Amino acid sequence: MIVNVASIITDYFLIWQTLIVRAVSALLFVSVLALFQAGEATAEENRGILVINSNTAVKNYELAQAAFTANSAEIKAKINLGDSSVDIDTVKKQIRQVNPDAIYAIGSKAYLLAHDIAEDRKIIFSSVLNWQRLPISENSYGISNELSSGMQLMTYRYLFPKLKKIGLIYSEKFNKEWLSGAVETATDVGMEIVSMPIAESAELTSALEKLLPEVDVLWLISDPIVLADQESALEIFSQSAAMKKPVIAYAEIFSTLGATLVISADIATMGLQAASLSKDLLEHKKVLQPVADPAGSYIMLNMKKVKEYGLDLNNEALGSVNQIIE
Repeated sequence: MIVNVASIITDYFLIWQTLIVRAVSALLFVSVLALFQAGEATAEENRGILVINSNTAVKNYELAQAAFTANSAEIKAKINLGDSSVDIDTVKKQIRQVNPDAIYAIGSKAYLLAHDIAEDRKIIFSSVLNWQRLPISENSYGISNELSSGMQLMTYRYLFPKLKKIGLIYSEKFNKEWLSGAVETATDVGMEIVSMPIAESAELTSALEKLLPEVDVLWLISDPIVLADQESALEIFSQSAAMKKPVIAYAEIFSTLGATLVISADIATMGLQAASLSKDLLEHKKVLQPVADPAGSYIMLNMKKVKEYGLDLNNEALGSVNQIIE
């Protein structure tokens, strides 16, 4: 039998070549898999919450962020839109890098930006006046900046037990259902709400002229048609002052315009609530109320207005007031 050495050598060479190719392929596959898994780990590492603050120089915004940060372990990055170096491209880049599960937006500017460029993410907002005017999607959640009607009415009733007829201007588009509950609550505590609806901000002046003479006090609520702009707010306080009618308001900013009583949400508590809400969302728990009422309050009383209008104040209730303006 004649053995073909060359043929045997060729066969061995082909076998080894095949084995080497397979080994190299296996190594490449393992390497690619490792890189892919590392990428997945990095993405998972970066997931969590991105905080976007409209402007940390604003005291209330900074307080909300501090409370949120102290109660959340899932924060991966923070963006301050008050920083002049931050623009939309910067925010987009940060979102790509962090790949957050959710965004905590503090203030209207932060929420609107997050909604426009990251609508597929869950967005939790707080510190937003008149949140009903925001574009709300199925991924929108938040803490209302306004306390429940019952909380406000009970506080007012406690401080001023003799003033019982409350005037309220509202739009049916935004507050029809809310008003129904407020009227019922007022009746329960021995008060009466005299309401006047308006369909557009141009009707505000005439509504004030009709309503103010008929009531003891004006209750200013969160309504984007009633408070369409700064001029609307100035008109409300101007007419009320001219008729010596006290104004109850829901945000600290109105104290500078002459509100007699401001019953606002406690900012730190809202930050804590937002942190709790974001935790539930990250854990995929069912959220029954996408926009929750604030849990804590901060009460400001303008004693100048109390004396100017000759109001009967329950001095025993002063212990519940956080700040008195002399």
